[in-house]
Amino acid sequence: MMGDHSAVRTQVLVVGAGPAGLVLAALLADHGVDLVIVDAKPGPVAESRAAILHVRTLELLDRLGLARKAVAQGVPMTGVELFERGRRVGSLPLAGPAAGTPFPYALGLEQDRTERLLVDWLAERGHTVEWNTELLALADGPDEAEAVIRRPNGVQETVSARWVVGADGARSAVRHGLGVGFTGRAYDQTGLLADVDIHFPAGSGPRAGALRLNLTRDGFVGMFRLTGGRYRLFGAVPPGFTPPSAREEVSHEPYAGVPVARIQEWFDTYFRVDARLTAATWTALFRIHSRIAERFRAGNVFLVGDAAHIHSPAGGQGMNLAIGDAFNLGWKLALVANEQAHGRLLDSYEAERRPVAEAMLRGTDRAFALETLRHPIARWARSHIAGRLLGPLTRLPVVRAGVFRLFSQTWIGYRHSPAVATGSGDHGGPRPGDRAPYGHLETKACDLFDLIGGTRHHVLLFESDATHRRQVQDLLRRYAMDVRVHALPAAEKTLHARYAVRGPRLFLIRPDGHLAYTGSPDEIPRFTAYLDRLHTARSSDSHGEPPPD
Repeated sequence: MMGDHSAVRTQVLVVGAGPAGLVLAALLADHGVDLVIVDAKPGPVAESRAAILHVRTLELLDRLGLARKAVAQGVPMTGVELFERGRRVGSLPLAGPAAGTPFPYALGLEQDRTERLLVDWLAERGHTVEWNTELLALADGPDEAEAVIRRPNGVQETVSARWVVGADGARSAVRHGLGVGFTGRAYDQTGLLADVDIHFPAGSGPRAGALRLNLTRDGFVGMFRLTGGRYRLFGAVPPGFTPPSAREEVSHEPYAGVPVARIQEWFDTYFRVDARLTAATWTALFRIHSRIAERFRAGNVFLVGDAAHIHSPAGGQGMNLAIGDAFNLGWKLALVANEQAHGRLLDSYEAERRPVAEAMLRGTDRAFALETLRHPIARWARSHIAGRLLGPLTRLPVVRAGVFRLFSQTWIGYRHSPAVATGSGDHGGPRPGDRAPYGHLETKACDLFDLIGGTRHHVLLFESDATHRRQVQDLLRRYAMDVRVHALPAAEKTLHARYAVRGPRLFLIRPDGHLAYTGSPDEIPRFTAYLDRLHTARSSDSHGEPPPD
């Protein structure tokens, strides 16, 4: 024990109540897992901060019943418009009707609104964040971790938890307490975020539903609309934009303020738009970092979100990546905590999410290096040549599809994960680890994501006869996992095409919407071997069974 403090026991201690910590707590709460969530802040953030939810994140929030509430509060964006020196040179899709998702757009929604949706969701289910509660010390043991926290009244308390999750940001006390390295670098370039009220002359404002990017000598700058008619401005600032006295502050404090008059000068120079900034409700100067934790797991302790990786905010990927981490870990912790899965399932968290973070950091580092290269030739090329190249490129279908996949995060997959099946007998369709394809059901007048929603497992049985259905039901009845089985007849032509099905086929879909297993329903021994590897047997006194569709 760490000391003679009062003590609390819980299955999971979540440190940090930003979007990642709140999503992870929601997954645990939805499965009835005992949890404590603490945060040193006095409450949810009051600033907009991260303000874009991309397609994959909306799909995950939909599994908690929150996506449509978010959409009702936000501003959908379907494309990016590219400008060079005030001249439009091309456009790119953020989504669209053919995107294969019920959310064919990126959503402009302030982080404080996203957090409030999650806090309210937890409160409705009897869980409250313990604000003004600071982590003082953390020690991991063979079977559990112990944390010392300080309550708002100054009283120290020991929390014994089977697992601890650090969702406490770039300066993570959890990561520091574990002694896990945070390798990478800080760039010299300073970036700016600003939420402003703008008066545009008639007909000169950005197109509704578009994110506007301007290519300048010093890199990209951009704007998009937020709720209430306000606009988010973002992008690189020129050398000398911040006075020498502020540069040290910026290197240590990620949310330094900027006067509106200074933002107007930057806007006039870089955006080439005839408009007047009438107010700045929130501004943030920040140094751009690219860092990743040496490990995402140390024993019984896990890192998610900014505690595990940080990178340039360009493209609004950070919060979305963090929510993806939280969802990935959350359902796995829930199953292991409820003895529905073996502990080895937790090994797949780092195996799945660290490569995703590494790929994201590599991509943003390369893009940032190209965007901010200071050589005079590079700056001249950005001003005079890049726009001429971008226009034709943005019209190529392969480029447009690639940009959508990149920003939407639908590119993320786990084919090499230890938690998905191998040797699936590739039938030309989606493979284990892939995101489950979306589509409409003709016989049920709904879409697939409605059918396989929630935070449990689902099985899709294509063209299954009574024997197949009985065999699969009998097998799944042996396991403690909560799984729903859905029979899809040949009349479901859209889904047959999306899943490349030409006969009886079985797909096991995880709570995060990725395929865990694919194969023929005749391959019961192979399906059994996969389930045995990860999932625990149902106890003899349990009489439940996987309900059919």
